[in-house]
Order: sequence, then structure tokens, then C-alpha cells
Amino acid sequence: MRIVLLLLMALALQGCASSRSGSKSDEIPPTSPTVQQDLREAPAPEGKWRPHRLSACQQDVDVTQVVEGYLGICSEYFRDGSGSDGMIEMELGLEAGHRHSLMLLTLGQLYLMAGQGDPDLLPVEGPAADVGDWDRNRSRLLRRAEDLLLEAAQARLDDAAVDYLLADVARARRNEAKAAELVAAGMLKCTGGRSFVILRQYQQLNNYPPRYLGGTSPEFPQGALDKGIEGDVVLDVLLSPAGEVRQLVVVESPSKSLSKAAEASLRKGRFEAARVGKYPIWSWLRVTTAFNLDG
Repeated sequence: MRIVLLLLMALALQGCASSRSGSKSDEIPPTSPTVQQDLREAPAPEGKWRPHRLSACQQDVDVTQVVEGYLGICSEYFRDGSGSDGMIEMELGLEAGHRHSLMLLTLGQLYLMAGQGDPDLLPVEGPAADVGDWDRNRSRLLRRAEDLLLEAAQARLDDAAVDYLLADVARARRNEAKAAELVAAGMLKCTGGRSFVILRQYQQLNNYPPRYLGGTSPEFPQGALDKGIEGDVVLDVLLSPAGEVRQLVVVESPSKSLSKAAEASLRKGRFEAARVGKYPIWSWLRVTTAFNLDG
């Protein structure tokens, strides 16, 4: 008897940065309350890369043409190397009353990137315009980033991207404890959608599949042994941003007993979550467990 565990990785897409300096740096709250995730998900779609968005997660359905226009022109300026001009346009949009959460999140991320030292994003106008001193600039840029992200959080309570960005705000202030708290809050929320598209777009992030880190081999059920039943059990595993197994869906299997044995083994296994850049996301991983009889 021989049991071979074959892992075929397949999965998801969608994370980022932000900060505020001064005496309020310890006061950045996680953007709670977190949503109650619906984990009764349908089987994962076919394909090597399979982005997943929980059914409980809200979609951005209120994005007007005006808002799309501001998001588009900001992206265009950024691609042309004139990101600070795009930031000024976005600030003008906010002043005109177009305070959509995606605009706030986009602009907050850009101020964060500026506060991290990106020279193309140092604005010459606006509430955090260049004052000729880097320490003062950095403090102002991070404060503006935090203010915008906290405002975005009020409309995006279930969006992990906001927490991840605020975690980068805390991290930029060297407050690792607060950053870890915010990341943990984000791991309970939704990943994917427009917010993660924005994170990937401006930070040029790569996608990383989940990984199986090891575990115990499954036990070959005695009933299957007695009947000479063998073969592959193929399971789709829904992994949380914390790398936890949240759902198992049988794709194919020679018998229920082999399915249960494979499931029991995987639930005890260790996994690394999928990531967009450094930001963990929800994902599906396809795992094949081979039950083979010797001889």
C-alpha cells in the first residue's frame, strides 16, 4: 500500500499601504465591525488561477461616470509618470463633492506611496503640498493618507484593502504591533473587487498562489482496502487569508470513504494563503490525493 499526496496549486487574486505621524499614530483603529462571511460557497471554477470573492462580499455598484472619469485620469497621469498631477485632479474631485470610497482609497494609497519616498507622487498643490523639508513632507503625506483611508473605511466596512493600507500607515511609523492588528482585522474581511485592482495597479503587485506546507498522510480506509478500492481524490480547498481551510469540495473521487480520509488529512494540514504582493487573500487550491494499492 502506498499513499502519495500530490498538490496542484491553483487559486486567486487581490492588498497595500498607508500612515500618519505624530501623537495619533497609536490611534489607528481596525476598520471594524467585520462582516460575517458566508462560507457556503459554490465549487471553485476551473483554471490554474482562480480569483475568489466570497458571496457575502459587496460589489461596487454605485460608481458613476464622473467617478470613473476621475479614477481614469488619475491612472493615466500615473502611467505617464505624472502621478502627482493625478493626485491634484482627484483632490479637486473631492472638493467638488465626489467623495466616492474608491477615490478616497486610491488617493490615500498614492499619498502613502509619496510618504514612502516616491518622488513622482510629491504634490506641489493641495493639503499635503511640498514644503521643502522631507521630515515635514513625510508627516503631512502620511497624515493625509490616513485621513482619506479612514473616511473610505466608513463606506467599506468589509474591505480588507482598507485595513491592509492602514496597516502600512502604521508600519511606516514603525508601529508594528498596530500594523499586525490591522492585518489580522483585514484577514477576516473581503478580498478582491475594485479595491484590490487598484492596489495591484498602482503598486505593480504580483500574484502568488497558496502553498501546502505539510501535514500527516491520510489513512487508507480499511473498508476501501478490503474492497480493493483505489484512485485519486480531487478536492477544491477554500483557504482564508490566514491560510485556514474553510471549505472542502469534492471534485472527483472513487468512493466516499476515500473522500473523507483525504478531507480529514487536509484539515490537519498547514497552508500558506494566496497573496497579492504581500497582502493575503481568499483563494481556492486544488489538491489531489492519490490512494494506490501495492501490487
